[in-house]
Amino acid sequence: MRGRIELHGGSLPESSSSKRLHRRVTAGVLILAGWLWPSVAFTQDLMIPGQRALTDVEEIELVYAGSQPIPKIIVRGRQTANSFVLSSHRPSDDRLDLSTQAGAWQPMATCQASEVRLISPLHLRIDRQGTAPCGAVWSLQTTNKSLDTLSFRTLLVRGTTSSPVKMELVDAQRAHSVAERLIGHFSLEVPLASLARQVDLRQLTQIRLVTETDVDLVIDELAFSTPTSDSPPTPSMGFWYWDYRSAIQDPESMVMACRKQHCRRILLQLPDVHDSDDIWNAYAQLFAVTKSSDIELYALDGAPDMIDHATPLILKLDRLLGLMGIQKLPGVQLDIEPYLLDGFPEDNTIFDRYLDTIDRVKSALRGRAKLSVVIPFWFSSTIHRQRPLAFSVMDRVDEVAVMSYRTDADEVMAISDDILRYGALANVPVWLALETTSLLLERHVILKREYRTALADGVLDPVRRTLTLEPQKQMESPGQDHRMWFRIHHRTVVRPERLSFAGRTQQDVQRMITNLFAQIHQANFAGLVIHDLPGYLALTR
Repeated sequence: MRGRIELHGGSLPESSSSKRLHRRVTAGVLILAGWLWPSVAFTQDLMIPGQRALTDVEEIELVYAGSQPIPKIIVRGRQTANSFVLSSHRPSDDRLDLSTQAGAWQPMATCQASEVRLISPLHLRIDRQGTAPCGAVWSLQTTNKSLDTLSFRTLLVRGTTSSPVKMELVDAQRAHSVAERLIGHFSLEVPLASLARQVDLRQLTQIRLVTETDVDLVIDELAFSTPTSDSPPTPSMGFWYWDYRSAIQDPESMVMACRKQHCRRILLQLPDVHDSDDIWNAYAQLFAVTKSSDIELYALDGAPDMIDHATPLILKLDRLLGLMGIQKLPGVQLDIEPYLLDGFPEDNTIFDRYLDTIDRVKSALRGRAKLSVVIPFWFSSTIHRQRPLAFSVMDRVDEVAVMSYRTDADEVMAISDDILRYGALANVPVWLALETTSLLLERHVILKREYRTALADGVLDPVRRTLTLEPQKQMESPGQDHRMWFRIHHRTVVRPERLSFAGRTQQDVQRMITNLFAQIHQANFAGLVIHDLPGYLALTR
């Protein structure tokens, strides 16, 4: 995404539903400005949580929430480079013609081009040498930038070939997909939606034409194309609501508040697995109440440890579906936030377990309810197993809600753009989110490994699991024992007024809603969901 740096995690552990807000906003936190602290002038010993060995730590992040003196501590090993760092060129037109760019074509190493015509139509005579596959490579990179084709819908290819040719797309992660087999006279419109499940269309580097034999190939047309316009969206409003007991006790107030704000959806926390039958029966009856008012009610649940303990949730969903009988359940929304686990980001199995949990819940619903998942915006630039994590989630579910908590419309659109574009291509509805409740100011301190002891601000003892921050002074060489030295690399502050409408008015929120509804044109834009209903009602009118 343009114009942002993400910090994964960064909130103190909290358990009550009323405090979920702090955790949720941290998931999509933006570095807002430099925060100038004086140099370390005091000694502080901090214990490192968790069981992970601390032998390969390269970075330590300290997160201070509000006035709390003890930070949350996140340790990281050596980070693998993320290739998606604003390195793609995004065409602005509805069509990108590649057939005129013959100069970008090169034969594969195992081939010889005996005849090349570099004007349209492009004529290639490829002679296979040896037993390896042979063909041509069409570079899509310009000035070291990959090609962003996520906004296109189809790949147009037209021409003739003397022998079958396999066409492949390759991205910056070296993932590739077979786009089509070209045989004889061909005139094809290849949908990009299915290819987007295999390659990152934001980072295409090559089109490869591969053959098992000699081939005489003529390309009359090779272009990416998109419809001139999508159907205009019809977005709605929704509210998260965590206090299911209040909703059960006074459902009319919940419905009235929603209708007054013209909302069409409420996402309500599921009861606890140990709640009585009376509470569960009353919760199930809420679906008929909301339906009569033309409001969708979604069952809401989730917690970070659910990726290892999904069974209680599945039991709750089975219980709810049983109570619903033949009545259809509109939907279920998962809000898991696995990045809040202590092992993140070092434990590279966390996202595997996260995706497996989504699959398990999807299977447990047996098609009786839509599945929605809440994700932070930075999942679109988090590459997991050569795939953007946001896209892997979207491939599995019926819709997503993006934690796009910002008070500026341009920022909301910027951090959500890739997810909206992928949703438009894959036909997955996307909700964006606004925050209305109070947040704590967060201060982040990033320490990086330092081998010059004179520059160190702290020392990590991996055996005792302690981090000691102390004034700069001459210390013994770090090579003399097991300790590791660190220096403060940068300090930042996360200001709540940039993320939340707390302290402002309902009219401010309504203006933001009107602005976003007018500016977001993707047909899959489902609407805006507000965190949360009590927070919004607490704003001044």
